[in-house]
Amino acid sequence: MLNELDKELERRGHKFVRYADDMVILCRSKRSAERVVGSIVRFIEDKLLLKVNRDKSLVAYISKVKFL
Repeated sequence: MLNELDKELERRGHKFVRYADDMVILCRSKRSAERVVGSIVRFIEDKLLLKVNRDKSLVAYISKVKFL
């Protein structure tokens, strides 16, 4: 099911890494990242009908992110 999310991110031209249901989307600015989070959360919840864990979702510099 998350393959649809991968396709959407590719269509939008985002660079991202996904492992199972965890994901990092790389953006050039904090403002851009905040816009992307909002639109991707809407896509996941409205189009894929999945729930996003907002406690785990965040905008942060890549050096502050622990992924795998």
